[in-house]
Amino acid sequence: MDNSLASTKDIILKKLTGRTRLRPVGLDAEYKILHSVIEQTVVAGEGNSIVVIGSRGAGKTTLVESVISDLVPTHGNDFHVLRLNGFIHSDDKLALREIWRQLGKDLDAEDETSGKISSYADTLSSLLALLSHPSELSIEETDQTSKSVVIVLDEFDLFASHPRQTLLYNLFDIAQARKAPVAVVGVTTKINVVESLEKRVKSRFSHRYIHVPLPKSVDGFWEICKQGITLRPSNVPDREEDAISEGISNGDGNQEWDFYIQDLWENDDTFSQLIKSIYYRNKSVKDFFAACLVPIAGLIFDYSEFNGANVAQNLLLSPESKLIILDGLSELELSLLIAAARLDIIFDTDTCNFNMAYEEYTALASRVKVQSSASGAAAVGAGAKIWGPEVSLGAWEKLADYGLIVSAIGGATTAGGATGYGGGSGSKDVDRMGRMYRVDVGLEEIVPSVPSINTAMAKWCRSI
Repeated sequence: MDNSLASTKDIILKKLTGRTRLRPVGLDAEYKILHSVIEQTVVAGEGNSIVVIGSRGAGKTTLVESVISDLVPTHGNDFHVLRLNGFIHSDDKLALREIWRQLGKDLDAEDETSGKISSYADTLSSLLALLSHPSELSIEETDQTSKSVVIVLDEFDLFASHPRQTLLYNLFDIAQARKAPVAVVGVTTKINVVESLEKRVKSRFSHRYIHVPLPKSVDGFWEICKQGITLRPSNVPDREEDAISEGISNGDGNQEWDFYIQDLWENDDTFSQLIKSIYYRNKSVKDFFAACLVPIAGLIFDYSEFNGANVAQNLLLSPESKLIILDGLSELELSLLIAAARLDIIFDTDTCNFNMAYEEYTALASRVKVQSSASGAAAVGAGAKIWGPEVSLGAWEKLADYGLIVSAIGGATTAGGATGYGGGSGSKDVDRMGRMYRVDVGLEEIVPSVPSINTAMAKWCRSI
């Protein structure tokens, strides 16, 4: 294999797999706003808070990381960056421990030396003291300064679902009260995330927002995709271009590859149609990158091995509709889904809970059993057995996992469907049964989507 081709593969694969961070494309205004907010914290010592909102794959994390990386060359020794994720740090105690770990503090070692186990309150107090400005901790004036901290909270809406929102309250309080140069940057897909904040937390939030839009044209979408499969995009800083040049043994290899990619876009109909189909379907740059992985990794002899036909063969498309799931549901799950969809029509409401759906299911199944007994035939299918509430609740939560019913109340769920609020297991069970859901499937869509549906359930769908 030619050295130039091998180097090209290595650089492109790093981009496609996320090991090399791309630059934001078409987000100049959003970049300036976020850069200004973080720069004021790093340079002037201001406390700031801001939330970056956008769809998945819109470039929120790319935007935040680009701003931070651009500040490192000139102010790298002036600030720390802490990164937390709501999926991983599912409660405030885990988040606090991660903050301490990233700040180079070892909680376990501290506990062993002091001979006691730190409580959540002690840990929080120590963290506040660590972040606060020295003048906040003593009556005497001091010339000592506090190092700036940029805290990035990915999946910010999940942090807002923590009980009492203690971590958010204290971080926003530090930033708003100018106790320390702290910038809190929330990243979320929920446009109404601030509504889920408690009043005391909301009052300390600066109410700055950045909305990151999806590309508004096919050409704009292509510019983003092109950055992931070319070697020298126009908006890469000089220092990254130098690094790219060092990885190409042939001085003209990078230009040849980039010209070849542009020619694919302009002259390969299969390639251009693929880009357009992804744009009009979901605007997912990740789908395009995933389709390019195998063809790029398989380059052996020359660039022509990467073409529209090869990329199209490796495009992984998710089903266009959730209806494809229905044919694989168990009889109980399908019965509960039909019962919930019937309630939408019967009560003219778009929400129901497990108790309502289970009551409708038992009424329908009992009716089938009675009719079968009256005709002298053995009950089969949906009326053969009426499942108890414990088993049915598990099937109901499976429907939520599949996305066929969607929670009508904001807030993340924990294992078993509980929200994490309340005390013992009894209150959790009540919450699981009483939580309101919206049915994401129409009653008229069920029968055509399930060819093997039995006669009784088909009748449930046709007659109310």
